[in-house]
Amino acid sequence: MSENSRSAEISDQAIREAAEWFARLQSTGVTDADRSAFRAWLAMDRANHDAFSKTKKLWHELAVPARIAGRDSWHRRGLYRPTLAQRAVKTGAALSFAFLMLGSVALWRDAGLVDRAFAEHATSPGEHMQVVLPDGSTAYLDGDSALDTDFKGQDRSVAILRGRVWFDVVRDESKPFRVTVNEVEVRVLGTAFAVEDEASEVKVTVERGLVAIAAPGLAGEQLTAGEALSVAPGQGASRITVDADTELAWRRGLIVMNHTPLAKVIDELGRISAGRIIVRDESLRDLRLSGVFKADEPETILAALHSTLGLRTFRVPGIATVIYR
Repeated sequence: MSENSRSAEISDQAIREAAEWFARLQSTGVTDADRSAFRAWLAMDRANHDAFSKTKKLWHELAVPARIAGRDSWHRRGLYRPTLAQRAVKTGAALSFAFLMLGSVALWRDAGLVDRAFAEHATSPGEHMQVVLPDGSTAYLDGDSALDTDFKGQDRSVAILRGRVWFDVVRDESKPFRVTVNEVEVRVLGTAFAVEDEASEVKVTVERGLVAIAAPGLAGEQLTAGEALSVAPGQGASRITVDADTELAWRRGLIVMNHTPLAKVIDELGRISAGRIIVRDESLRDLRLSGVFKADEPETILAALHSTLGLRTFRVPGIATVIYR
């Protein structure tokens, strides 16, 4: 069935319900019961799944706040008095428009909002969370991270939707522990390691034990303690030797930067502070920063950008931080 024909079968009711679920799951008061009811609603009808996918896709595409077109028309008087039914339709359209405008602004300042809203476990920027998994293994989520789990039957599977997660896996040779992110799969029996979903690649850092990694274009790689591998699916991988304590310092509330490119600095800022990070000049991304910073003090990183690189910042807390020269 084509995408167009499938879309045509999605009812207005399914679209409305999808929008309602989308809004409910983003609220701070969402409960496990809400998530269970949502999954049940998805399973009721294929149209529900398609309607929700369309709603989620729409919000993902709203990368910047939409501008209100025809602004003057909002103040013009009508040439006729609408009927009650017409007023109801207009009211519904206005509410839908307002819903989308508020959503687009929210997504613009917080790109991880959707992924976190529908994840089994998630953290907002600046938060951390330790999760004890059903097999006794531990997952520690850095800021702005999200994951789902599947421990049914013989499976011990975790899917990282975004962010950075450290695992301490209970050994069970009969049930390998699998972590997937994008097209990369990490498989272990019992070890401690971290997986990071970066902009265009996946990074795996091993603290203890042995880790196997598979990905398209990668003929299988194994890492041991003190090694890290950055994988860009379809483009190969880069292996390096690291100091695991330094590389995983974020677990102790520290951010260690050693000649770190500004693009990576921005990624770190995005994990510890709310709001969008904007760099006005793309050439600045090649600048590098060194230092040790507390993860709960993003302003010290911004101050270092000024004192060591001569960059300036303009910050609206919770909304955006602009970095410029």
